[in-house]
Amino acid sequence: MQLFQRRRWVDPSRLAEGFESFVDQLAWIDAHTDLSMAGWRRTDPEGGPGAILATTTYADHGWFLAQVARLQALDGYAPVNDATAALTVGTDAFERWDAPGGLDDGWALPDAAFRQVLGSPAAAGAHSVWTNAEGAEGLVAWFPDDDVPAAAGRWEAWVRIH
Repeated sequence: MQLFQRRRWVDPSRLAEGFESFVDQLAWIDAHTDLSMAGWRRTDPEGGPGAILATTTYADHGWFLAQVARLQALDGYAPVNDATAALTVGTDAFERWDAPGGLDDGWALPDAAFRQVLGSPAAAGAHSVWTNAEGAEGLVAWFPDDDVPAAAGRWEAWVRIH
């Protein structure tokens, strides 16, 4: 299994309409492709206003790439994508993670909120780690059960908005 994450930042002066546009974009993608996208807003103090994340999981990366290519070619997607892009700032970041060995096939991020830490493999300790396949070279990701920020790593808290 792989976890795909697309990080974006809504313009801080346009948060309400930016979040709404992001949710509308993900709903459009869900309605027109076989992708199942979840949308998240970052809530920890280090995230700053406007940090958003789109996620999906899948078993076959070739299938995922075909879905993305199909999405890009669909009539009507460009205006939806452009509307959200007009409300974001900075450069989107794409990360793809390979699941830890032995992960249950039905694994999914929690429905309402989750915490994620990105750091060095040594910083993960006993946590099961997702290894980087793209976008965050040299880092691993893990999903702690507690609210204690990791001493060594980028600790993030996300709440679901789509």
